[in-house]
Amino acid sequence: MQPDQEQLDRIGRALATQPDPLQALALLLTEARRLTRAEAGTIFLHKGDKLHFAVVQNDVLVRQFGEDELRRRFADPPLSLAGPSIAGYVALTRASLRIPDVYEIPPDRPYAFGRQRDVESRYRTCSMLALPIQDARGGVFGVLQLINALNDAGQIVAFDSSSEDIAAALLTRLARSMLPAGSP
Repeated sequence: MQPDQEQLDRIGRALATQPDPLQALALLLTEARRLTRAEAGTIFLHKGDKLHFAVVQNDVLVRQFGEDELRRRFADPPLSLAGPSIAGYVALTRASLRIPDVYEIPPDRPYAFGRQRDVESRYRTCSMLALPIQDARGGVFGVLQLINALNDAGQIVAFDSSSEDIAAALLTRLARSMLPAGSP
C-alpha cells in the first residue's frame, strides 16, 4: 500500500502537534510499521557514545510476553557506538540499510547483527530496514529500525525500495515537525 501525499501530510501534522517527543516517536514507529508492513520496529536515541532503546514495538513478542515485559526486556543495555551494530553504523554514517536477512550479513561488512536478543526472546529477526533519524538541521539523534516486512500471505520478505522511500518521507516530516515556530 503506497501512501499518498495527503496521508503523509496527515501523519506529519500529527507528529507536529504531539507535545511529548517520545509519543511522537512512538507514533512515527507505528505509522512506519503500518505503511511498510513491518512486524516490529525499534527507535534508538543517540546519547553520548551509546544508542538507547526509546520505543520498541513487536507484534509477536507482545503476544508472547505482553507490552510491559517487552519494554522491560529492551530497557537495557544500550548499544555502544564503538561496536559493529547495524544501528551504530547507521547513526555514525547517516547511511540507510536494507538487509534481506540479518543472519546472512557478510563478515566483511562494517556492521553486524547481535543475535543475543533473538536468542533470549526466541524471536527471529530476518529482514531489516534501518535509517538515521535527523533533526531539522540534519544532525542525527537516533535510528529507526523496521523489522520483518510481511507480504500479503503474512510471510517475512525483504524490505523494498518503496518501503525505504516511505520511511524516509516519514522521517522528513518528523524533522520538519521539529522546526521552531516561524521557520520555513
